[in-house]
Amino acid sequence: MVSEQTPTPTGYWAARTGAALRDEGDHARLWLGGEDRIAFLQRISTNDVRLLPGQGAVTVLTSPTARIQAVLTVLAMPAGLLLLAGPGQGPALFNTLRTQIFFNDKIALEGRGGALAQFSLLGPQSAGLLAQIAGPVDDLPLFGWRTLPIVGVDVTVQRGEGLGGDGFTLLIPSPAALAVKAALLRAGALPLDEDAYHVLRVEAGVPAPGAELTEQVNPLEAGLRRFCDDHKGCYTGQEIIARQITYDKVTTHLVGLLLDERVAPEAKIMAEGKQAGWVSSAVHSIALQRPIALAFVRRPHHEPGVQVTVQSGEHALAASVVSLPFPERPLI
Repeated sequence: MVSEQTPTPTGYWAARTGAALRDEGDHARLWLGGEDRIAFLQRISTNDVRLLPGQGAVTVLTSPTARIQAVLTVLAMPAGLLLLAGPGQGPALFNTLRTQIFFNDKIALEGRGGALAQFSLLGPQSAGLLAQIAGPVDDLPLFGWRTLPIVGVDVTVQRGEGLGGDGFTLLIPSPAALAVKAALLRAGALPLDEDAYHVLRVEAGVPAPGAELTEQVNPLEAGLRRFCDDHKGCYTGQEIIARQITYDKVTTHLVGLLLDERVAPEAKIMAEGKQAGWVSSAVHSIALQRPIALAFVRRPHHEPGVQVTVQSGEHALAASVVSLPFPERPLI
């Protein structure tokens, strides 16, 4: 994924130093109900989702060959599980889940994209802003959620990882979305456009659907090891993932590249005369004031400090491998 336009500076800096509001209305929202809902999700995804109401988790839906189909954020509600995924993934995710339901599974699968609006609130002042207009969230555990009133509307607020810092997902009944958005903006949040968001997420080393989170790679290669539970039992693709962990067989890793010129996604990465990987996302970093990229690089060339070459059209560009997130200059 590449960002072509100059990001909006106010939204970018709000996400770094204040609070920024991103509209995620195009993201997937599905409801998984029925008494077998937890057992169902346990057998088809990587993490332990035996959750109590108010808890949440991130889990990866994997293929039989352990490739990424979708990364799901799960909210455990009293009567079901609310599943969140990436932009534009709703129809495909619905069909994928439906094909996994056995004839004797007691499962109810429904779309929630039209019923709920979705925003993310990012930045170090996000928790304080929510406390000011709704109620305290400092005690919310990572991926936990609670309902808070904003302008008289019950809003589901889930704490997430943000972009390397504090972040919250807000789920709002669709008819009230504009009123809640206006309240957040009045309280001091600034709008975050998509170009600025993608610069921030690349700087933070956060993989995105369609760029890093694809069926080309598995969760370990994409840096999602923390969402693969070692003790939950069998799930689709589990044997391959367990073998790679046990025998140190992860040969490709998501890394950062420092560049002197912009490159395009899918540009080949060369090392020692052979292809050693590919670029997945590229932006011009505002924090580092230079081009950077996310890339999948085969070991041993993935180690920080290794010099590689990026084949960009007819040009061969030098690049340095860095660990993620990218190192930053002091903010000014």
